[in-house]
Amino acid sequence: MSTISVTVMQPNQAFMLAEWLKNIRFVQDVSVDIDEPVRGNAKKIKKVLASMKSKQLFADITDPVAYQRQLRDEWER
Repeated sequence: MSTISVTVMQPNQAFMLAEWLKNIRFVQDVSVDIDEPVRGNAKKIKKVLASMKSKQLFADITDPVAYQRQLRDEWER
């Protein structure tokens, strides 16, 4: 079996092409995947940040400067 991928600009063009391909006798299957436009992920980020507020992240760090120095030292190794 072989697969062909075709990209078209408009969803209606994809559906028209799919209907045409379905009428060819040796075509086994036709599927149309319509990409939704990206609308951003601000809501997801806000949700993650809100869930982080309830946790005491970095609560065990008493000296932030020493903590950062330790991280930088780990990167050099």
